[in-house]
Amino acid sequence: MTVVITVIAWSVGWRWPGLLGVAVAVLLGQLSVGWSNDAIDADVDRRAGRAEKPTVAGDVSPRLLWALACTALVAAAAASWWVAGLVGGSFHVVAVLLAWSYNAGLSRTVWSWLPYALAFGCVPPFLTYGLDRSAPPAWLVVVFALVGVSAHLANALPDVESDRAAGLGGAVVRWGPRASATTAWLLLAVATVVLAWVAWPRSWLLVVWVVVGYLAAGTFALRSRSPDALFHALLVAVAVDLVAIVLAA
Repeated sequence: MTVVITVIAWSVGWRWPGLLGVAVAVLLGQLSVGWSNDAIDADVDRRAGRAEKPTVAGDVSPRLLWALACTALVAAAAASWWVAGLVGGSFHVVAVLLAWSYNAGLSRTVWSWLPYALAFGCVPPFLTYGLDRSAPPAWLVVVFALVGVSAHLANALPDVESDRAAGLGGAVVRWGPRASATTAWLLLAVATVVLAWVAWPRSWLLVVWVVVGYLAAGTFALRSRSPDALFHALLVAVAVDLVAIVLAA
């Protein structure tokens, strides 16, 4: 996410040293989200036997993770307001707090998709208000929110059975793999149409990129016999849209 948002910041006009400030603010926010997630899920990960988790492996204690997460959160807020001003920086702070709300409980409810939609939707105003106090184009906010929800559904699909066995909720667990995958593809289809519509006056090659990328990923998911094909195809489709956002912005 740090690399993606930094590249998009560059595409909308951010340059050195502000671009570095954006990268630092986003990185600190992502660190706070990741550390808080492992701290909150420490007991669940231990019961599930997830040895790859640092708290389960004994590499770090939940208490230390909490300290690191809170420190990174404060630093991310300070860096956001410093580099993007009160309005622009606040959008990033809200996005990070939404991610914390996901970790704190929304991830286990049918509303697990909502923090993703709102947090991703906060990224464009963070960048544009922070750059020159201008509002982002509506299409950019819409596409970011659609891609965010799609990415969440795709990311949760491989863990749906283990989450269900552990008694965890979440939109994918509640809806089931098929409905969740269908929803992700439909959202990406809408994002693809919006991106193609925006790109058409600028470059027909970009239109071809998003349309062919979406169709190719969908075809691969339908024809492949690999159990992970759907997950990987969705991530590829998300990546295609993110590249298109950078070029279109």
